[in-house]
Amino acid sequence: MSTLTQQEFCITLSDLAAFLEMNPAEVKKKAESILGKKLKTPLHSTWLMPEEARRIVLAQGYKYPKKVISIQMLKGGVAKTTSVLNMGLRAAMYGARVLFIDLDQQANLSFALGVEDESLPVWVDIVEKKKSIEECVRFIEPHVDLIPSSLNNSVLDRVLMNSNRNWAQAVKAPLEKIQHRYDLILIDTAPALSATNTAVTIASDEVILPVNPDKFAFLGLQKNLSELEDIKEDFELSFTNKILFTKFDGRENASHELLQKCIESFEGHLMKGYIRTSSEVKNSVRSGKSLFSGKSSVKADYDFVTREMLGFC
Repeated sequence: MSTLTQQEFCITLSDLAAFLEMNPAEVKKKAESILGKKLKTPLHSTWLMPEEARRIVLAQGYKYPKKVISIQMLKGGVAKTTSVLNMGLRAAMYGARVLFIDLDQQANLSFALGVEDESLPVWVDIVEKKKSIEECVRFIEPHVDLIPSSLNNSVLDRVLMNSNRNWAQAVKAPLEKIQHRYDLILIDTAPALSATNTAVTIASDEVILPVNPDKFAFLGLQKNLSELEDIKEDFELSFTNKILFTKFDGRENASHELLQKCIESFEGHLMKGYIRTSSEVKNSVRSGKSLFSGKSSVKADYDFVTREMLGFC
């Protein structure tokens, strides 16, 4: 069980009303009819469980995607794991069924979700046939599951390359056994070009690449995109690439210059939303706290990019 509070997995009725662009009182009435129970006021303190939110969202005609999304970036420090965590949790708040997969041996995503047991099975155990993928899934909260990581995954690359099996299918093939359970499977990766990340890419319907206002991050983005195109060609794949601009600071010229450079170079791949810089972003993973549990200024940013990821905007 995660150490995060229940509110970090729930959405307020007022937030749901804002998303649906409906009058809060009207949403309350509709929600009471759908859920068959009375909801208290004020609406900003009325929390809906993910399954309750799901029923309301579906009743409004929205459909949840069925996608495997990997978040990759060659350079560290771009808010990669922070973005995986908060986009995944927000998607679950909107009622999506989410599986997090941690494939970074540093296991920051696992720690943020309250899983720190080094004895738990991880992906290398699946590859070595020691455990089934079903045995590796950990329940976190309703609508949120996790396949954790640990330092045991540090040998995953070597195991893949020494395997007599088709290592390129080492992520895709196991996922096919459980993919039907989830709307979103979000894979956090190590900052590297590796056999593991190639296998992750092959399993992905979409790759999101976070980039911050830093010239080395931009160079890493270019290298990553080139590598992804090679993988796409070599394995005849059709996944999409999306670029998420993070740590944007409107007071700094570097942020505006790099954002403009991204628009000019990769306009077709750039996500509509972007993430502003804040101390909460830096501390989100380290503290094991969702940005949606407090009054962070970037909650609206992650809310928008989450809805974009879900195809809700």
